[in-house]
Amino acid sequence: MHIYTDKRTGIKYVSYTDPSGRRIRRSLGTRNKSVATVKISEVIDKQKSADSARVPLVSFLERYRAFLSATRKPDTAAHFELGLKKLLSFKPNIEFLNEITPALLDECAITLKAKIKSPNAPGLNRAIRAIKTAMRQAEFWDLIPTQNWRKVSKFKESKGRVEFHTPAEIKQILKCFNADWQLVVLLGCCAGLRRGEMAALKWEDVDLKNNQLYVAPNKTEKHRYIPLAEDLRTALIAARKKTKGPWVVSVGVNRGSKDFLSKFYENETSALPFHCHLHKLRHTFASHLVQNGVDLYRVSKLLGHSSIQMTEIYAHLAPADLSVAIKKLPTIK
Repeated sequence: MHIYTDKRTGIKYVSYTDPSGRRIRRSLGTRNKSVATVKISEVIDKQKSADSARVPLVSFLERYRAFLSATRKPDTAAHFELGLKKLLSFKPNIEFLNEITPALLDECAITLKAKIKSPNAPGLNRAIRAIKTAMRQAEFWDLIPTQNWRKVSKFKESKGRVEFHTPAEIKQILKCFNADWQLVVLLGCCAGLRRGEMAALKWEDVDLKNNQLYVAPNKTEKHRYIPLAEDLRTALIAARKKTKGPWVVSVGVNRGSKDFLSKFYENETSALPFHCHLHKLRHTFASHLVQNGVDLYRVSKLLGHSSIQMTEIYAHLAPADLSVAIKKLPTIK
């Protein structure tokens, strides 16, 4: 792309090649070089907008899915597919990529949020965020003009206190399931595994000799080793004797979709007098550790958090430690 001057009129022009390979020449309507430089971006954006009308959504999806498969983890692709499903449920007949705008996505988010009873919407936020990431990638590929995706609504997410089960509640939960599902419960509340980590866990990752689990890199790109609690170790030994396949969790889970674990778990525990969801088991693991005096740094390492700031949501569960810290202040009077 370069600016040149018409020798006859002195008017500045811009010349560049568009994504299709066509050579484009546009008048900038000025003889001033500084003004012409500013106007270049406006001309290019208008051309991109015109070109984007010719980009079918299906073509972009094919390219973007290949990009995700080659460069991102399966969870990222799953979040995008969920976001796309929500968007297409709101507006089913999207034909071209440029039809997806911040205004449309915002309207979609607000409409879907109105159908959610909970005041918090972390799942919806993740889905919408995945679509925004895809559209920014489309901008990087020069398929659409740059737009302000930051204006799309983001909804409240719970911060601070977290839900967790008491040991008595865990005993009630275990009674709802057979041995295979009891192992899933224990992997959550005794090892803090995410549902994706449960589904991906293989017997080669279980080291009974050294009494630990190996959790492969996933969400945080870091592997970790988790010592086995006695209840979990006993369940693993029993499961190993009757399981023939390579996977530790053998409850019919589709490895391509972890929603099965969450949905079945919630259905089976729906009759209990307290709220249950699969990720609450991971919160229970962390909460019990903090309540029993384990410092946040070690809890962070066991959870596989990328920073200790993520673990600070459990800090309020260690009031005794904070009281001891306050007692170290010098007496003023």
